[in-house]
Amino acid sequence: MARKYEQKRIMKMLLLSGLTVVSLSGCAVVEDLWGELTGNAASSETTDSQTTSASFETETSEEPVESSEESAESIQSSLADQLIDVPEAHTSDWNLILVNRDHQLTANLEFEPYYTENGFILDQRIAERFEAMLADGRAQGMEFVLVSTYRTLADQQANYDSVYQSYLNQGISHEEAVKKTEDYIALPNASEHSTGLAFDITEPDLYYQKDMGLVDDFDQTLEAQWLYEHAPEYGFILRYPKGKEAVTYIQYEAWHFRYVGVENAQYMQENQLTLEEYIEILQHNESIRQQMEANSE
Repeated sequence: MARKYEQKRIMKMLLLSGLTVVSLSGCAVVEDLWGELTGNAASSETTDSQTTSASFETETSEEPVESSEESAESIQSSLADQLIDVPEAHTSDWNLILVNRDHQLTANLEFEPYYTENGFILDQRIAERFEAMLADGRAQGMEFVLVSTYRTLADQQANYDSVYQSYLNQGISHEEAVKKTEDYIALPNASEHSTGLAFDITEPDLYYQKDMGLVDDFDQTLEAQWLYEHAPEYGFILRYPKGKEAVTYIQYEAWHFRYVGVENAQYMQENQLTLEEYIEILQHNESIRQQMEANSE
């Protein structure tokens, strides 16, 4: 009763002094004065502290908190944006096997052989498209001469040794002979000819003129121009294009073609990619998809 009486007395004093008080109950001003008069200021400080704390907690709780589900979706979306739009392919596909000095074979590959009309061997899986390409070219007046297709690892070793020896016979050093040999001849376990998916081709006039027609001048022939334009329609690419020597490790070969599949070949032609560069893109996508799969678990 004494507290209530004193609060009313203080209220009257405030009104008389010209101050406006909205509410008596819970009024901080009144409570402070009451504390001063009763010596209970600590109680007022505690009340203010509690009020401030409650206010802060209320404001904090109003901020939106991202749920773990929303966070996962955000990560998935970010990863998906990093995918490169390419044909649906995988680096493990048989037609995309990468063989070069960084990816060498350890044994002869097994595949069902297909024998061309002049006895050359190719992988049976590419036979139909290969024959269709040559037939369509010949129907338009092209004359092709198939020079080389499949070679076993032993065949490639013999080929390498023969070319190397021919350079030594010219009186050049071992180091120079190795360099000249490897400019055009793949290392024994690093030749695409050992896949059954590659072939060397030329035209009759060049074939009888020099090196069985496997020369840069082939790119000036109608046959070469036709192949460069149409080979991707059948799933074949010019494997060692000009300007990409640092990527393929092989000098420009106007005559060497490789099967990779129609969609892959057309994409590579449109984007001027070597097989090495295309595989790198596929590996990038595969890495991103693995991350997406892990994030969804």
